[in-house]
Amino acid sequence: MAMRSKLIKTILTWFLAFAFVPLAFGQEEDFVKLWEAKIPGIDKVSTDGKGNVYITDKQGYLFQFNAKGESINQLATSLSAPVTHLDAFKTVNIFLFSASLQRFEILDRFLNPIINKSIDETGVLGWVSQASLGNNNSLWVYDESDLNLKKINLSNNELLQAQAINTIIQKNDLEIILLIERYNLLFLQVAGEGIYIFDNQANFLEKIPLLTDYSALIDGDFIYSIEKDQLVQTNYLTKVSKTIALPMAKSPDRLALSYQQLILANEKGVVVFERPKDF
Repeated sequence: MAMRSKLIKTILTWFLAFAFVPLAFGQEEDFVKLWEAKIPGIDKVSTDGKGNVYITDKQGYLFQFNAKGESINQLATSLSAPVTHLDAFKTVNIFLFSASLQRFEILDRFLNPIINKSIDETGVLGWVSQASLGNNNSLWVYDESDLNLKKINLSNNELLQAQAINTIIQKNDLEIILLIERYNLLFLQVAGEGIYIFDNQANFLEKIPLLTDYSALIDGDFIYSIEKDQLVQTNYLTKVSKTIALPMAKSPDRLALSYQQLILANEKGVVVFERPKDF
């Protein structure tokens, strides 16, 4: 009986020990590194549907790598300045916008120029802090001169929509760090606050809180953001979030995702991993 009692006590001790160990989802050892590149002064990163990775530096140079990490193209863009927004999501073209120059450029997938325009050529005469391509040859801009979110038809420069943001967000000094259209929705991120979601007519739908000053990204029904040393996945439909510990010693502040890859970067370099399961 004494031996049996001792055995039961031992089993209970082990059970309790494991019962209070926090469940770890996606620890560092789960990451499989595919490739990395050292590029001084990395500014923005993006990826397309084929897994090609696009990187701009602070002088406006654009670097293109394939999914294997091979450098396949490099371009001194006409912007020649820090890029405020880089988006290669559509695969067939790459969009770049520079707030400092008030210009945007659209390239094909071989980095040949298609469109190169100043913001005032679209009929917007204020100061635009964020710009992004919309569906049906349109352009979304946030005009800080009148605090309006505007949608422009690029074919004829017609103003299609205008929404006064300060009626939704009760502040006049917004730091907007992301403006992007995905899946017929428009996402506007305010640093330290979260993402405001609009329909494609600029009607406000809801806000998803995010405690970060880094630009998030949208993939499917999810918002991905970097918060401290965690990658946070938030379903903007169900509001359910989960996190995974980031694998880099120095926390990255730039993020991109393809179907198979997770791209993490800071100003010194980019590291590409296999995309974790269920993320």
